[in-house]
Amino acid sequence: MKRKHLFVIGLVLALVCLSLQAKTRKGDKFLRDGRAAEARGNWDTALQFFEQAMDQDPTDAGYMAAMRKARFETGQKHVDTGQKLRMEGKLEEALEEFQRALLADPSSSIALQEIKRIQSMLATGAANLKMEDRGLTAAERSRRDSDEKVSSMMEPPALKPTNVVIPVLKMNNQPPRVLYDTVAKLAGVNVVFDSQYAPPARNFNVDLSNTTAEQAFDYLATLTHTFWKAITPNTIFIAEDNVTKRRDYEDDVVKVFYVTNATSVQEFQEIATAIRTVAEIRRVFTYNAQRAMIVRDTVDKVALAEKLVHDLDKPKSEVVVDVIVMEANSARTRDLAAAIASAGTAGLNMPITFSPNAGSTSTGTGTTATTGSNAITLNRLGNLSTNQFTTSLPGMLLKALLTDSRTRVMNNPQVRASDGQKVSLKIGNRIPYATGSFQTNTAAALVSTQFNYADVGVNIDLTPQVHSADEVSLHIEVTVSSVQEYVKIGDISQPVIGQRANIADIRLREGEINILGGLSQNQDSTNVNGIPGLVNIPVLGRILFGSESKTQLRGDLMIALIPHIVRTPDYTAENLRGIYAGTDQVVKINYAPKVSEPSTPSAPTSAPQPPGLGAAPAAAIGGTARATLVGPGAPAAPGSVITVRVQIDNAANVSSVSPLRIKYDAERLRLEDITPGDLLARGGVAPASVKDIRNDAGEASLTVTRPAGAAAVTGSGVLATLTFRATGTGDAPVSISEIGLKDAQAAPVNATTSPLGVQIR
Repeated sequence: MKRKHLFVIGLVLALVCLSLQAKTRKGDKFLRDGRAAEARGNWDTALQFFEQAMDQDPTDAGYMAAMRKARFETGQKHVDTGQKLRMEGKLEEALEEFQRALLADPSSSIALQEIKRIQSMLATGAANLKMEDRGLTAAERSRRDSDEKVSSMMEPPALKPTNVVIPVLKMNNQPPRVLYDTVAKLAGVNVVFDSQYAPPARNFNVDLSNTTAEQAFDYLATLTHTFWKAITPNTIFIAEDNVTKRRDYEDDVVKVFYVTNATSVQEFQEIATAIRTVAEIRRVFTYNAQRAMIVRDTVDKVALAEKLVHDLDKPKSEVVVDVIVMEANSARTRDLAAAIASAGTAGLNMPITFSPNAGSTSTGTGTTATTGSNAITLNRLGNLSTNQFTTSLPGMLLKALLTDSRTRVMNNPQVRASDGQKVSLKIGNRIPYATGSFQTNTAAALVSTQFNYADVGVNIDLTPQVHSADEVSLHIEVTVSSVQEYVKIGDISQPVIGQRANIADIRLREGEINILGGLSQNQDSTNVNGIPGLVNIPVLGRILFGSESKTQLRGDLMIALIPHIVRTPDYTAENLRGIYAGTDQVVKINYAPKVSEPSTPSAPTSAPQPPGLGAAPAAAIGGTARATLVGPGAPAAPGSVITVRVQIDNAANVSSVSPLRIKYDAERLRLEDITPGDLLARGGVAPASVKDIRNDAGEASLTVTRPAGAAAVTGSGVLATLTFRATGTGDAPVSISEIGLKDAQAAPVNATTSPLGVQIR
């Protein structure tokens, strides 16, 4: 009967175990299906499988983690979809998505907020708004209106006269009002005078020729001690030039400058200080978090501040320094010894031990004494014999040992540093060593032990200063250290660290190799031990009666530095030239006229060119490139814009032009701009260019270089475009004084040139 009961209980337990295993296997299947749906990004399906797995075993931590993650991802997916629909104005569809998100993840606060927001929008009639406005909340519509308002704020008005150039104007003995009105009519602008303006009693003479309208008004302002400003693109305002009137009528502007290249707050503040001092701007507020300066002052002062920020906010130069540390060490030790040794050490050590008979008695003057192991009575001294004394004879020490160790160490680290910034490089290990102190009190002395760490290996501290594109100064501190041995101090093993350091300030050229430190060490030592007198016997003394130890240490250390300048501040010609900034009391900025470049119509191939004007490009002969100046096909009028192209034909493997020098008649032509053409920009690259215009000397230069790695150019095209303004009449020759075409290997490419004659009538 008992056996039957046991059999039934076992069967029940087996069925329960099988049921649990089947349940677990079924939950694992749901988990795998959910993982597959999760990998496809189908979070709704994945959540269903994970929930079914949880139904199989609600206590399984793996099922619970997968379900929690799926709930969050599913809710977030529906929230993102709902927000997109809301921005598109589809409020009803967006509400459904947010409701699905809340069902999937009831803990989603953003879904609940969006549901309340859309319900409020539908209740306030947002469905009747335009489609682009339906999806915006009240706060978003307010921000949009604010952005539109900010973007609609206008800059100070700029004068745009109908006639840019006034050819000739000569007036004698005229009051200021007549002078301003006459120039304004010629320029096509209106004039408004200050109601309190009182012209001086005397009249003035004016003689102008080929000047712009702005230059003519500036000339009259200086002559009549007045100042003018544009109040609309075709209207100017005239007032007396004094501090009060300028304070009343000069326009102020507010501008935010972002200093993007300053690497510290100090550099940023120095730029702000320079703007306050040079431009004399009192209202400058600095915002360090975004490296921003808020400036408010007159138009010309803010323009001068913009020029200063443009020139000062340059990226710092950067240097890559290759450091080569080569170290070779050798140690050779020889020990020879042949000597008498006792207790394992060289030398003579013969201890004598006395052992009297224990328990012996003697009678003297009626008294008896018992002797111990090392004690006797005085009356027994005469009875001592040699068998009561023992001694140990010394042994013989023979030693011959030779050790030879050689080490070679080579480190080749590379560091990169910005101009004026310290950079550190540590290669090696941190070795612990113990430090301590003693503290005493009335009871006992207490020892406190701490552990510090020493950097062992190659340690480099480097601070560069770039002087130009090919020279750099380096302040460098190099320390090469290693653990020589360990010694015990107070039962603590302490490292003995050998160190070689070098601190130097050097100036090197790009790629120049400098040996910073060549440190050599030679050490020879000899130690002799033995029996005095016997060890000094020639030859045999040190072999039979002593020991000799010789040590030879050799060490060589060489540190080499190779700097490479990888970035320079890239100062342009605009950064280096001076600009007109007005007087000590009044800041005034002058601008070159903005003239759009007219399109040059292509001349018919059959029409002959007039003699002396832009010749058609001719094919080069004998494989040599030909540079031709192509200009207008007809005489130009005074004050007009003249476009001249530098045409290159039969060019082969051209990668740069360094430089292109142009010579022109400075009395009749003024070069307003020189820009690269399409020849060196082929292939979708952006070539680097540097230009230099000197209208006082009638000279200009342009350097154009294709980026590194870009293929060279072969064929024909426009190398450069020159924009002139005719300032006189007559023949104005233009020529190429130098053209330095170069291939990809910087080798010169031969080219012929031809001049151009421009006629101005």
